[in-house]
Amino acid sequence: MGAQVIEFQMGKVLPKEEFDKIAPAVSEGRLVVFPTEVSYILGGDAFNKNLVARVRALYPDDKPLALYISSITEFRLYTVPVLPRLRRALERCLPGPYGLIVRATQAAPRACVSSAGTIEIHMPASQSYQMFYEASGRPLVGVSLALVRREDVLEKFGEQADLIVLTNEPMSPQSYALLDFTQDPPVAVQGEPPSWLRA
Repeated sequence: MGAQVIEFQMGKVLPKEEFDKIAPAVSEGRLVVFPTEVSYILGGDAFNKNLVARVRALYPDDKPLALYISSITEFRLYTVPVLPRLRRALERCLPGPYGLIVRATQAAPRACVSSAGTIEIHMPASQSYQMFYEASGRPLVGVSLALVRREDVLEKFGEQADLIVLTNEPMSPQSYALLDFTQDPPVAVQGEPPSWLRA
């Protein structure tokens, strides 16, 4: 059976019947492809062990999964506060096209926490992601598919995923950076840090 497909259109409200399909899919631990401003992500409910196992089966890697959230409140729940002099720079990254490596609290999903006690956390700014997250009502885990074209997503995951959320919102992989805020000053593990962080 193929994946159920929902499409977000920029500037349009998602019909209620489509919106209402998202929360059950996520809460039941289904495998979802969802959009960010950088690329599509494969994942689902951050606290569902069966979902995590399905992601691991497709991407067998010892690396912890990334955590996807939608608010500063959630960020503070799952992460240990950074040094005060780093806080302003960190908060400028949120929301945005960045992954942030910070220290995890006990509340963080185990699948996302490294052996060193760190977590990679994302708060995408894209409208499509924010609508999807609002509908899902759950913190999410995922791996980046490095895919930005709907045709590629449907071809590769149309039979593997349970739900695919597409968008016509532009994506820009070039804008992405993974920033390690466990160091002072923070360093870019991947991509180019924003100019204001280098200053």
